[in-house]
Amino acid sequence: MTQAVHWPRSKRKPTSDGAPPPTRLSDAARRRRNERRREIGVLGLVLLGIAVFFIGYATGRHDSTFRTSWYSPLQGTRVAPQTFGSVQGGSIDPAGNTALLVTVRGLRILRANEHYALYVLNARREPLRCGAFSVGAGTTQVKLSYPGLPREPHGWKIARERTGATGIGEIVAQATWH
Repeated sequence: MTQAVHWPRSKRKPTSDGAPPPTRLSDAARRRRNERRREIGVLGLVLLGIAVFFIGYATGRHDSTFRTSWYSPLQGTRVAPQTFGSVQGGSIDPAGNTALLVTVRGLRILRANEHYALYVLNARREPLRCGAFSVGAGTTQVKLSYPGLPREPHGWKIARERTGATGIGEIVAQATWH
């Protein structure tokens, strides 16, 4: 026995040859749908940008503060009376180096063959060189480190020196306490 299969008949009206099939959405509806897709795409990009920013912020090093253990103010000498600043000491690292932050304002910009040098005074008030630096306009901050620095040194001096010169140069700033 054979069974006949009857397919459901289409309820659409037959179209004439060459005529486009009727569209389900009007042009206005299609435009709204495309605008909505663009809005969702832009929103997705904005959310992705925010997520990348926060992931970078959370995983990056954003704590660049200098943790100060002690503070020593500096004042200019008669050579540079408008100079002022400070030397701050940080923690001592495992290798025995003490982090230093030198902040100074009012020193003049030097020629290419000159620089400033920071000196720490030991218990006998002898200057020991910590490092050299140059300055720009305005306030200059320099990070240095010094091995074996006592908890609080006996004083500080900044000297203007010529490159290659031996000995301490002309003192332009020093600790306000002696």
